[in-house]
Amino acid sequence: MAKELFINGEVITVNGKDEIAEAIAIKDGRIMAVGTTDEILKLQDGESEVTDLDGRTLMPGIIESHIHTTMYGANVLAVSCKNPEIRSIPDLLRKLKEQAAEVPVGQWVRAWGFNETIIEEGRFPTREELDSATDRHPVMVVRACGHISAVNSKGLEIGGITRDMPNPEGGEIGRGADGEPDGRLIETAHMNLYQLAAHTREEIRDAHRIASNHFAEKGITSIHDATGYGINNIEALREDAEAGIIKQRVYAMVGALNKPEEVVRHYLEKDIRTGDGNERFKYGPVKVFLDGSSSGPTVWTTEPYTSDSENYGIHYLTQEELDELFIPAHEKGWQITAHAQGDAAIDQLLNTIEKALKLHPHKDARHRIEHAGLARKDHVQRMKELGVVPTPNPAFFHEYGDGYMKNYGKRAEGMYPLKSYSENGVPATLTADCPVADFNPMRGIHGAITRKAQSGQVVGEAEQISLLDAIRCYTMNAAYSGFGEKETGSIEVGKMADIAILNRSILTANVDEILLINIDRTIIGGETVYDRNMEVIRA
Repeated sequence: MAKELFINGEVITVNGKDEIAEAIAIKDGRIMAVGTTDEILKLQDGESEVTDLDGRTLMPGIIESHIHTTMYGANVLAVSCKNPEIRSIPDLLRKLKEQAAEVPVGQWVRAWGFNETIIEEGRFPTREELDSATDRHPVMVVRACGHISAVNSKGLEIGGITRDMPNPEGGEIGRGADGEPDGRLIETAHMNLYQLAAHTREEIRDAHRIASNHFAEKGITSIHDATGYGINNIEALREDAEAGIIKQRVYAMVGALNKPEEVVRHYLEKDIRTGDGNERFKYGPVKVFLDGSSSGPTVWTTEPYTSDSENYGIHYLTQEELDELFIPAHEKGWQITAHAQGDAAIDQLLNTIEKALKLHPHKDARHRIEHAGLARKDHVQRMKELGVVPTPNPAFFHEYGDGYMKNYGKRAEGMYPLKSYSENGVPATLTADCPVADFNPMRGIHGAITRKAQSGQVVGEAEQISLLDAIRCYTMNAAYSGFGEKETGSIEVGKMADIAILNRSILTANVDEILLINIDRTIIGGETVYDRNMEVIRA
């Protein structure tokens, strides 16, 4: 007999036929049966719990295939520049001053989500302006993309950043007309200081708890963590997942925001491979950065930016350096992936994957590309031939789509080409790359269907996909990207009962109503971790 029955609903199974059922039964943390309400009710006994969905959608739990758990949770404790009250630099300085009053002298005052393109002044705050908020604390204001920051004088001092310091490889120190650092740190320059500003273990534990609770509220049952502060952070994810502080199943990429090659080499020396772990935590692919931010913009392109004929972006590794790191990783059984947004970066990663597979054939390597923003038609075909899984970010279109059109011109219409992936059998996922964009899966689904920017312009109508295709990207395809499709990703008998129950039917909602849909209940392994009606998060 079943432990819990869900009846009279809209059950989106995401099985091979995209069938829609009415009801399911779960027992011992797994899906016991799927069918009609009458069929499922026959499985109850006197102790079974019965939930009447009353037409609401029940679907597989969302698998967020690229998310920065620690960074997001830590950001919640900082000043959010996405707060509608922050419309100008004086607004930001006021919030930073308020934060400084609550932070012990000498500790970091942090802000995140800054976007100079929508702030009143259209620029970053200067070092001097940040000094006016507090000169007793180091201050770091991180751009929404996570690749650029503005810091005050004390922050520059901690980083040893002076007039005479040269730009680090792969980065830039912003300077005023007088040659003095103006507080802006771009790419590697930002990453280097960001590592020095790392959080304590206690702060990270709090960040993980906050992030997990927030993710559960949006129906997220598994996360592919896209790295944070290095080896200690990866192991903190493992510890907190196994302790239940992080409720979601964790598939952790092995790398770091700064000097990821060193982290990859560390793990290659260990007796660990992709997939090692347990139901709570598994090691995922090794990961590095090949280029920069799509909205910065600092992605590495083969043709110059439409907005700047001299700009081709930045890149971090040569082809030889990438081959030397990743081909041995592939040989040892690791899945490999890289942050590759521009078409030149995508070329580079696909070249390495092709070489690795020729030298050491593997029938099911499932190597990935994180983002693959400016993927060309030939890239899609190569991904198909090489069995590569891309992780596109259609949630970006809402916040950054207008900038994409400005910086990349017609190329932007083919960014994150979900329709092309679907038509060519490339199992792309969906992800918001949180905290770069809103992690609410409804925003990602809406972005995949509409590709609509804030101005209302559609960024590439030809690459729009259907609702069911978008849901498949967030569930079954995402499970596949982490070798988990036999256990999660669909509502099928025998699979883990990782489930999201929506507050209405998503199939009968019009496109813009999707953004208003909430999650009523999130279940992981048969256990409720979020119940909106009870307004509690249960461990």
